[in-house]
Amino acid sequence: MEIRGRAPWAILLAAILGVAAGVAVAIAGPGSGGNESATNDPLQLGIPLVDLACTGDSIMVVGYGAGRAPLDAAVADNPDRVVRYLRTDDSCDTLYAPVDAAVPDYVAYLGPFDSPADPCAERMTDEHKGDNVTRLNSGNQIYVKCLCVLDTATFPVLRPGMSLTTESGLWIRGLQGMLADIDAAAGNPTRFTEADITGVYDQRTAARVNEIQAGKGVRVGPLNTVTWRILRKRACGTYSY
Repeated sequence: MEIRGRAPWAILLAAILGVAAGVAVAIAGPGSGGNESATNDPLQLGIPLVDLACTGDSIMVVGYGAGRAPLDAAVADNPDRVVRYLRTDDSCDTLYAPVDAAVPDYVAYLGPFDSPADPCAERMTDEHKGDNVTRLNSGNQIYVKCLCVLDTATFPVLRPGMSLTTESGLWIRGLQGMLADIDAAAGNPTRFTEADITGVYDQRTAARVNEIQAGKGVRVGPLNTVTWRILRKRACGTYSY
């Protein structure tokens, strides 16, 4: 059979390139995570840039900043996790950095997660003590309050004089923030305030917890599951994220 116009080797080369192009499209096409691609890495972090829309899902923010250095650190601190990053200008206008900080250009994250309980379970551990969980909701101005979405049966018992660890400090700070929010919502901001959030279960913290216990007719003493549930019922309804 005579092939006119193109040499056989040219036809073979075109076929090979066509197959390769099809594979590339399959990798980067629908179902692959939107912008996720090994070549979509403008900061050269070795991880993909995947911008996120306002879907209502949750992510754990593990690093943020204007350039490569802080995100590099986030990748190094999560060697066994799938870390991605996004450009805030092209993603949901949610809370990525603390409200008193400038909006970062880039954010490294884990997720997205369907439920905030999944990243929150990790957030309350030593490994992620400096990280935060945020919802992909437009205009969001508050991080997820992890004590509001986790199972109270898993919460630790807190008492004055307890041994302080990094992890117990996370729970105590979460409790103290809840107490401050309860008093602020009740119009009593001077009773327990942001200044009282120390990460130590001190006498002031214990006194406020005991006061709430007495007001609900439960046994005054250490902060146990029953009291955790009372505190959640009072505080969590005041949050919107």
